[in-house]
Amino acid sequence: MTVDAWHLPWGKETVPHGLLDVIRGCNISCDACYNSLPPSVSTMHEIEEELKMLRTHRRLGMVSIVGGEVLLHPDLCRIIRLIKKHGLCAQIYTNGLLLDDVRLGELKKAGLDIISLHIERGQNRPDLPENASLDQLRALWDAKAALIARHEIDVGLTMTAFEHRLEEVTHIVSFVNDSPHINYLLVTLFRDTDRFSDIRGGLLSGELRGALREPPRRRADTLTNAQMNRLLHERLSLRPFGFLGSNKNPGDPRWLSYLVATRRNRRGEVVKYAAKASAFEKAFLALSLRFAGRYPMYRRQSTPQLIVHLTLNALAGGDFLGNMKFLIGSLLSPGRLGAKRLLFQCPAEVEADGTVVHCENCPDAVVKNGELIPVCLADKVAVDSDGNHHSYAHQDPVR
Repeated sequence: MTVDAWHLPWGKETVPHGLLDVIRGCNISCDACYNSLPPSVSTMHEIEEELKMLRTHRRLGMVSIVGGEVLLHPDLCRIIRLIKKHGLCAQIYTNGLLLDDVRLGELKKAGLDIISLHIERGQNRPDLPENASLDQLRALWDAKAALIARHEIDVGLTMTAFEHRLEEVTHIVSFVNDSPHINYLLVTLFRDTDRFSDIRGGLLSGELRGALREPPRRRADTLTNAQMNRLLHERLSLRPFGFLGSNKNPGDPRWLSYLVATRRNRRGEVVKYAAKASAFEKAFLALSLRFAGRYPMYRRQSTPQLIVHLTLNALAGGDFLGNMKFLIGSLLSPGRLGAKRLLFQCPAEVEADGTVVHCENCPDAVVKNGELIPVCLADKVAVDSDGNHHSYAHQDPVR
């Protein structure tokens, strides 16, 4: 099933995003975490080599730093500076426990652009009670986001979606759309990665294979982005902006994004408007690739830019009446406009015949032993009889 949205034009060589997986080990435990290897810390030399490989095979605009808990890495600020040295946006994913004014000042000075906070139910953490309520989650999200925003670093949230707890998805989407500080949301659909093993091959060599084992099934993992699309449309009247298909089916929305413009009316209520992609975005990305050599991946909040964007979008085939109604309303209730970017991703999975299904060209790939591997499968790479991970290095650089 396809969705009524723009199929993003990212190709194998032009994906603008990659990940640096720098640490194993964490200071909390999370339900459905896909990390399974013992604690370890990547050296700066290893990280430099991985970034070099990502830059060789992808036209990066942004690099996200993941783990484990990245704030436990002793050289995190050096890693951020390394990314910024190459003119790239730098983002970290963290549970936020170790964030304070001193640490945030260091991260800002290093050049960090975005902090995405992973705070949700199913975590064993000291700043939330067991079985935390939605109100308790909201309070912690708000406090952490306000702390980060004071240091002029962009803020995002991330969560795992479970089929039996869909109310949490609509809750967090509404919270992000209403928040004065949070501009990004990443929702990852639950997949039981404990079932996957013996991952071989990679994105560069052209095919990924794996094996299935059958541990006791903890819960269903059949949630899809087609279902998420229906949920957000029915409950929040949101429509998707863009998507990526899978390596098997270009119409299967494995990566589904929303662009939601927000403003406050005279009563202080947040007015939300989900934009529809138009010929303007397609032309803008084509021109960016032609003249900048890569697709854009990150833009800081800017009211003038959003006004121009929605105006050109309306004129180029977007929802003209919807755009104009939102923009005219912003003139009647002057104030800051916001652009919320919501992303829903369906992790890779292994089918019964060993085929690995994943996002087209996987924009969330990490370097693993000379290959690019979807981050959700990186800890499942096959090992040989000596305990070493198989390496499938690909030597043909992108030109």
